[in-house]
Amino acid sequence: MIITLTNADRIERQALFDQMFQSRAAVFYDRLGWDVTVENGREMDWYDRQAEPVYLLALDDEQRVRGSLRLLATTGPTMLQSEFRHFFDDDVDVAAPTIWECTRFCVPPVADGTSRNVNNVSAELLIGLCELCLNSGIEFIVGVYETPMTRVYARIGWCPERLAQARPEIGDIQVGIWEASPEVRATMRQRLSARIGGRQVLMA
Repeated sequence: MIITLTNADRIERQALFDQMFQSRAAVFYDRLGWDVTVENGREMDWYDRQAEPVYLLALDDEQRVRGSLRLLATTGPTMLQSEFRHFFDDDVDVAAPTIWECTRFCVPPVADGTSRNVNNVSAELLIGLCELCLNSGIEFIVGVYETPMTRVYARIGWCPERLAQARPEIGDIQVGIWEASPEVRATMRQRLSARIGGRQVLMA
C-alpha cells in the first residue's frame, strides 16, 4: 500500500516517520556513505524540518515501511536549487507550480538479499507518485539520479528526459524530468502486475 503524509501527520503517524527516517539512515549513511546528518538513528535534513515536504511511503501488510520518497514544490526551496546546483555546468533551475522535486528515494534491501522485492517496491512508489501527480495537477517531477538507475526506470516503465549531466569529478550523475501521464501509469501498473501475479497497488 502507498500512503501520502505531510508534516501535519507527524504526531498521529510518528511510528511511520521514525521507520522512514531510520531506513534513510541505514541506506544513505550506513550503506552508501553519503554526507548526511544522522541523529538518534534517523536521517533528517533542513527540508524535513523547515520546508513543506510531501512523503510517499510503501507499506507492507504489517504497516512496516518498505520504501519512501520526498517531494518538494519547486516554487519553494529545493535541493536542486541549492545543494545540487554546483553539480552541473548547465542551468537546471526549474521552478513552476506544476513541477515538483523528488529526493530521498529510499528502498532498503530485504532480508533475503534479492533484488526482486526492492524492484517491486520501487515500482509501487513510482506508480504512487504518478497517481499523486495526476490527482494533484502536478505535470512533471524533477530529480537527480545516478546514471545506472536509468535502466531501472526503463524496466519499471517511467523514464526521465535528461536535462544535464554532472561534471566528471562529481560522478556519473544526471538530472532529469519525468512527465506524469495516464499512459505512463498504465504501463507501470501492467508491468508490476505481470511480475507479482495481478496484485493491485493501493494508494491512501
